Amino acid sequence: MSDYKIKIKDQLISVNEEVYIAYYKMARRERYLEEVSLKKELSYNHLIDKEYPIEMKMSKRQKLIEDEVIKKIMIEKMIKAIENLTDSERVIIKELFWYEKSERELANLMNIPRTTLHSKKINIINKLKKFI
Repeated sequence: MSDYKIKIKDQLISVNEEVYIAYYKMARRERYLEEVSLKKELSYNHLIDKEYPIEMKMSKRQKLIEDEVIKKIMIEKMIKAIENLTDSERVIIKELFWYEKSERELANLMNIPRTTLHSKKINIINKLKKFI
């Protein structure tokens, strides 16, 4: 008769063949069920155990009407603030934020040092903040 051992809490315990087979069948069954649940249907408890953000995945986040109103008001304020900028300031904002050019690219196009452009951008942003 060969010696069968199972590992429980980092300890090897000698058992008979019947217990050994039952133990590993049970362990394999648990792994199988976990694999199936990951592929198909996930249980709520399983997701909680895995710290999965269930609430964020169950439904699409609904937009609140207040958020939409605030967004529209801020856009209107931004448009009015941009109207108060000079033409050169508008060009800088437009190129950097609408056309997503880098400061380096725009500085090369305008034939000015990048640090100068960066300073102008910061001044323009501060000016916009005051208007808003």
